[in-house]
Amino acid sequence: MITPLNWPLRQAITVRLIHQFGEMWARNPENIEQVPGRSSGGQGVYILYDGSTPVYVGKGNIRQRLRAADQSNRRGNSWDRFSWYVLRDKSLVHDVEVLLIRILPLYLRYLTRQRGHFKGVRSTKTSNRALKYIAPPKFMRAGE
Repeated sequence: MITPLNWPLRQAITVRLIHQFGEMWARNPENIEQVPGRSSGGQGVYILYDGSTPVYVGKGNIRQRLRAADQSNRRGNSWDRFSWYVLRDKSLVHDVEVLLIRILPLYLRYLTRQRGHFKGVRSTKTSNRALKYIAPPKFMRAGE
């Protein structure tokens, strides 16, 4: 049995997360219809953007969710581009969505109401919250 402790250093294991994707597509009916649907395996995660700023992260049947967002009273006027990612392993869709939500600060994903919770995983807390001082780069220092 191969375990992380006995892998040969020269041997690489390739794990492909993404099956198909599109990034920063303009919001229009033609582009939304090009996204794979349920019958084409179009389950995954998507991001709505206002310009280049992410404002919403979601998961599910991507084409169906984009159609709903296009007609949404709450989200409809808040985005003009979208990215979508179909995952090879559908069991990872929830965790990938949560990871994206937790990485982006709240003000960048202001249309996403949830905080995102990993299922069956406990957070590890740090005991030392002291920060190391980092001097700003020279070009940002006043008077220099």
